[in-house]
Amino acid sequence: MGFFDGEKIRKASSEKLTELEHKLSAIDRSQAVIEFNLDGTIITANNNFLTAKGYSLAEIQGCHHSMFMDPADANHPDYRAFWQDLNNGAFVARKFRRMANGGREVWLQASYNPVLNETGKAYKVIKLAVDITKAELAFQQVEFERVKSAEEQSEVVSRLAVSLQSLCEGDLTCQIDADFKGAYLAIKTDFNKAVTSLREALSAIAVSSESMRGGSDEIASASDDLSRRTEQQAASLEETAAALDEITATVKRSAEGTTKASSAASSAKAGAEASGEVVREAILAMGEIEQSSGKITQIIGVIDEIAFQTNLLALNAGVEAARAGEAGRGFAVVAQEVRALAQRSAEAAKEIKALISASTAQVGKGVKLVGETGTALTDIVARVAEIDSLISEIALSSQEQATGLNQVNSAVNQMDQVTQQNAAMVEEATAAAASLQSEAQQLARHVGRFQLGGNGRSAATRQPAVADQYTPGRGALAEDRPRLLKAVGGGAASSAWEDF
Repeated sequence: MGFFDGEKIRKASSEKLTELEHKLSAIDRSQAVIEFNLDGTIITANNNFLTAKGYSLAEIQGCHHSMFMDPADANHPDYRAFWQDLNNGAFVARKFRRMANGGREVWLQASYNPVLNETGKAYKVIKLAVDITKAELAFQQVEFERVKSAEEQSEVVSRLAVSLQSLCEGDLTCQIDADFKGAYLAIKTDFNKAVTSLREALSAIAVSSESMRGGSDEIASASDDLSRRTEQQAASLEETAAALDEITATVKRSAEGTTKASSAASSAKAGAEASGEVVREAILAMGEIEQSSGKITQIIGVIDEIAFQTNLLALNAGVEAARAGEAGRGFAVVAQEVRALAQRSAEAAKEIKALISASTAQVGKGVKLVGETGTALTDIVARVAEIDSLISEIALSSQEQATGLNQVNSAVNQMDQVTQQNAAMVEEATAAAASLQSEAQQLARHVGRFQLGGNGRSAATRQPAVADQYTPGRGALAEDRPRLLKAVGGGAASSAWEDF
């Protein structure tokens, strides 16, 4: 090996030694360092270690490592096994609890490092440590508080579990009486308030369920009664609709007959008016006949006078013929015949006059009767006109009645349909009321599971009076009807029942 090679090796070794010294200096400044023999005897320690333990180097040098141990830990088999592992060259690093001068507790995050010789056998132990006492004590305080909190929490959970178990079993009188502190006091307060509120709510529900059960029984009874009455009303309304159909048909036929009667009355009025015209003409004709009879009477009087004069002349002629003697005999015969003819003419004229007088009297009587007939017929025409007017009004009223009855019939048919629908709805309402009754009874059973204390318990378990008076399907008792009506709607329902 040359000179330069040896110099290079020394220089490299010197550099490595310097680097090693720097590293050891850095470790010495930052960590507590202590060296031990394999039997645990202290060789040396740096200032960081001595400061942490509160000793001087003279006080610990040559002493055993166990001086830093709790006596109980130093006598434990694990401590001997610990040094045996170090003698075997095992590296041990963890957190260690040690005792400082004066019995002060010190916590170190340390590593025990066996130093090996060229053969790999340990000949001493170097301990590198960091004082973590403050952190450990803080951790222990936190852990203590955590454990304490866990114990308190366990106590709270245990008490809360017992109370919740009671609550689960339906006991709403349960309360948390344990002395909770801190945040758990709010849990106790809130739980007790919640149970109290739940107890009050269920007490109110119990009372309401009793009322609802009673009300549902009454509603079921009323619905059943209403269902039967609605069915009866539907049947009666159906019969009414059928009868109204017949009445409508009858009124329609009457209206048609009235229309025909109105037409006949109009024809009768026209005929009566025509007859009145004929009677008036007959009256005029009878007047003319009466006048003609008067003229004939006058003519008969003239004929009678002519017969009288002829008879008088014939008499004078007979007298003159008698005076003439034999010469006037023929003339006397003629005069005699003329006189006889004149007498017969006078007699005939008298008879004709008597007949004409009788005829005139009859014609006068006939004129009077025809006049009276005309007056009566005029009254008849007026009455027929009034009858025609009345029949026309009756026919119009009949038509209006027929129209109104058709509308009423249509309305009744609609009412019949609506009533049928209402009957179906009442059946549904009855079924719903029965379901409500069952639900109310079930609600009462559920509420009855809870121990409410005081009136709440009795309210939940008390049987309603209506349940003893009503059997589903048989309807409400007559004496219960006012109370049932009050339950389903008061006075308005009463008038509705009366309508049925």
